[in-house]
Amino acid sequence: MRLVFIGPTYPHRGGIARYGTHLLGAMKKRHQCLGIGFRKLYPAWFFPGKGQLELGEMPPDGARGEAQLHYGRPGDWWRTARVIDEFAPSAVVITWWVSFWAPHMGWLARKIAGKCPVYFLCHNVSPHEARFYDPALTKWALKPGNGFIVHSEEDRNQLLKWFPGNRVIRREHPVYFSDSTFAVSNEEARDRLGITGRMLLFFGFIRPYKGLDTAIEALAALSPEFNDLTLWIAGEFWENKDRYLSLINKYNLNDRVKIESGYMSDEELALRISAADGVILPYKSATGSGVLANAYALDKPVIATRCGCFKEMVKHGSSGILCEPGDINGLANAILEFYSGEGPGRFSAGIANVKQQFTWNAIVDAVEELIEGE
Repeated sequence: MRLVFIGPTYPHRGGIARYGTHLLGAMKKRHQCLGIGFRKLYPAWFFPGKGQLELGEMPPDGARGEAQLHYGRPGDWWRTARVIDEFAPSAVVITWWVSFWAPHMGWLARKIAGKCPVYFLCHNVSPHEARFYDPALTKWALKPGNGFIVHSEEDRNQLLKWFPGNRVIRREHPVYFSDSTFAVSNEEARDRLGITGRMLLFFGFIRPYKGLDTAIEALAALSPEFNDLTLWIAGEFWENKDRYLSLINKYNLNDRVKIESGYMSDEELALRISAADGVILPYKSATGSGVLANAYALDKPVIATRCGCFKEMVKHGSSGILCEPGDINGLANAILEFYSGEGPGRFSAGIANVKQQFTWNAIVDAVEELIEGE
């Protein structure tokens, strides 16, 4: 089939672009696929990180979209509509993740609709920190869609509420299998980073919904037998860092919390994941999760909350431990359970099993399923 994929890819950075790079690579292996990416994603005020481009190399199994789109240049979007017409695709897949893009994606979808099916791949139907106008903008932008792919049951239910009878396929966020090329042994990683004792890793963009405050308070709630446990934070702060520093000081955790502030390349991040006993995901809300996909790729178990995709992707007691979101004592007890018995090593078989379910081919299969249902 002839497909068009629209979304951020390498060299843009962040979870959405990383996902798009891997998915476009998988689509190109099975179909004649035109990837349309971005020349510039955001104005500086919208993107609080330091720079919008990736630090490392493109993943070997990924693909790069043609840099055609700019957030502030309408002519790019007109030209893209013409390029799609000339390509004459069987279907167009549009990436959706935040309502900033509602005018752009909604307009483009309407230009394409009627000529070929338009499907939305929704990372988040609504933003994690939604504003009052987000639902109306999102509903308008997604209305031309012939079908949808989502990563959580919450998003599936929301779309079916807005568009009754439409086709919504849920597939879990795939694992970043190529990350394993950066893996080193736990012993080597800990030696290179100077780690002793137990370690849990929290990484990625740091935003309120990700629950880092809950993780810090749960660490403080643990008994003295866990004084050797370090919470290692590796990520770029998209909010005021001071409130986390205040919590660390309040509970006298300066010797037990390590902060590496800034965006890391895949190789740098893989070193820290390799060194950890596990990855902690204390999210207060979630849909899909690239962080979980990173952790599984490097065979690390997780401690996660029962929200979004975690409810389906984390098998409690097998690939990790689940607890309720926003519950400090519940998270502290989950950490105790994580280290109980044979410890983190007991999750290896469970991780191997779940990894086989969450593949990039499963997303391509979902696209084909939508097309075949037309």
